[in-house]
Amino acid sequence: MIIIKNQSEIKKYFNNENDRYEFSGDVKFECLIVVGESLWTDGSIEADGSIKAGWYIIAGGSIKAGGSIKAGRSIEAGRSIKAGGSIKAGGSIKAGRSIKAGGSIKAGGSIKAGRSIEAGGSIKADGSIEADGSIEADEYIKTGEYIFSFNFDISCKLMITKSLPFWRSFWAEQLPLKKWKNEILNKNKCWNDYKKILTKLEAQKVCSWNGWHWILKAQLEMFFGLKEKHEID
Repeated sequence: MIIIKNQSEIKKYFNNENDRYEFSGDVKFECLIVVGESLWTDGSIEADGSIKAGWYIIAGGSIKAGGSIKAGRSIEAGRSIKAGGSIKAGGSIKAGRSIKAGGSIKAGGSIKAGRSIEAGGSIKADGSIEADGSIEADEYIKTGEYIFSFNFDISCKLMITKSLPFWRSFWAEQLPLKKWKNEILNKNKCWNDYKKILTKLEAQKVCSWNGWHWILKAQLEMFFGLKEKHEID
């Protein structure tokens, strides 16, 4: 393992050709680390304090910090991402396994985890929020697109979404929407066009179907503009 005890020690790892700090194997920062460029390793990154990069933070293994993790662009780990504080990226946040923050998780792009996503605060993304396992936030979850847990396990106080998960053929085959199957499968239409196909009364009837899982029903109601947010008891 490479151990960095102070900020000045990182300079020798800068790769001018790739314009980033590169490490081979695992690296541990025993100090606050702040760089204007990117951090990259084929191993794992661990820090006693916070990690901040102007561009990317990429690790083939895990990324773990006692404080916060922040990147101007994306944060990506082949395994897990874990921070005692918040996790924030101007672009996407992606982990092959779990993403966990003691504070909030925020991304200018999407947030995706092969397992779970967990935040002690809120979870917010301009793109989609997706996990194979559970998605949990002590506060709210807000996305500019959709949120989905493939084992249908979402926990928060408030949920706000703008679009729908899954693919066109899935929605076209749902019983309440079969009437509009041809319109839904029309690839010349984008998702926002579907909001205009149904009248408000028709949308209310579709959403009232008792066959919906609450996660899908809530996002349908927000998609059709029947509600701005979904509060969870």
